[in-house]
Amino acid sequence: MREMASLLRTVADETRLRILRLLLETPLNVTELTGVLGLAQSGVSKQVGTLKRAGLIKERREGLKIFYRLSQRSELTEEARTLWDLLMERISRVEDAHHDLVRLAEVLAGRQSQAPGLHEHLLAPGESWHAWARMMMALVPSMERAVDLGCGSGALSAELARVCKEVVGVDISATALSAARAHVERVGLTNVRFLQADMAEGLSREVGAHSCDLALLSQTLHHLPDPMVGLEVASGLLKPGGRLILMELLPHGEAWVKEKLGHLHQGFSATELEGMMQKAGFEICTLETLPPYRGERFRTILGLAVI
Repeated sequence: MREMASLLRTVADETRLRILRLLLETPLNVTELTGVLGLAQSGVSKQVGTLKRAGLIKERREGLKIFYRLSQRSELTEEARTLWDLLMERISRVEDAHHDLVRLAEVLAGRQSQAPGLHEHLLAPGESWHAWARMMMALVPSMERAVDLGCGSGALSAELARVCKEVVGVDISATALSAARAHVERVGLTNVRFLQADMAEGLSREVGAHSCDLALLSQTLHHLPDPMVGLEVASGLLKPGGRLILMELLPHGEAWVKEKLGHLHQGFSATELEGMMQKAGFEICTLETLPPYRGERFRTILGLAVI
């Protein structure tokens, strides 16, 4: 009973609950928590220390930084587990009144732009998104030409360039393309070119009708006013027998992505994507919904099709 009372006192604080809610999403360090919460770092460190002493969070050192994660249920005493289950269920559904999750998305985006790979601190030494992508690309047959529609910062364009004689990356954002060009220059690729264009205006003249072996649409359709445009453009750029790789978000309730991230659609169901792909002339090979991972708020669907 004494342990239960102590645990209740620990979680009876709004800031500590906000920290737990954030760590439910992903491990974070104190600097990142401070940026999200908008509080003094000393105060955040104090609250983190309280949660750690209570056994609710654990720390792991990564280089010079310490990341904090939620304790696993198995790491708690039997007396604490019932309250922990209730607490996790409630905070996962509570209204984000302080918009912490919006700022968390910005913090994570900043982390990805600075790190050499995606969420590197979750990987074993030597592992990275880029290393895995390079290894997987060794299995892909060589191609003459690929187009990355909505290429963003060009990470996937650069990986495609390992197996293609030429890659064309297309995006409407000049800022994103500036980062993309800097990236391919940094890694020494000369067979990638980037094109700033609005897909709604068509790309046949700039890229070449029916000239590509592969078209990539990676989380692009939800940025387009009419998502059919992206699929129709891909269809028009592919050679007969050319392949489409599609990755999109499943429907979700996170309306804040429209204002903060520029999304125009909150995901697509498998049925919606199947209908649009067929309407654009594609024969679907696979359309797979990925299972949830690490309690993520966004889930993805992967598709492979041939024209």
